[in-house]
Amino acid sequence: MRQIAKSIIASVGLALSTLPAFADGRDMEIINLTDFEIVAFFGVHKDSDGWGADMLGGQAIASGLSHVISFEDGSGYCIYSFKAVFDDGEELVSNDINICDLPSFTYY
Repeated sequence: MRQIAKSIIASVGLALSTLPAFADGRDMEIINLTDFEIVAFFGVHKDSDGWGADMLGGQAIASGLSHVISFEDGSGYCIYSFKAVFDDGEELVSNDINICDLPSFTYY
C-alpha cells in the first residue's frame, strides 16, 4: 500500500513539473481578439516610472493569436499596468492587472 502511495505522489509531481511555463504566475498569455495587430506591448509594475521597452521585442500579435510574456523582473510585484499599441495607431492602457492571479489577458 505504501509503495502505491509513493507511486501516486511521484506521478503527480511529474505531471505538475510538465505544466506550461506560464503556470508559475509570473508569465501571462496576451490574447488578441481584436481586428487589429498588436505591434507593441508594454507591462510595468505599479511603482515603475515610464513604460520601458516593448515586451514583444519587435514581434507582433496578429488578430486571433496570442503570445506568452514573462514578467519575471525580480521585483516580486503582482500588480501591473499594460499598454498595447495596435497597427491602426490606437493605444489601450489597462491598469491594476494582477499577473499573479490571472493566467491570461484578452484584448477584444
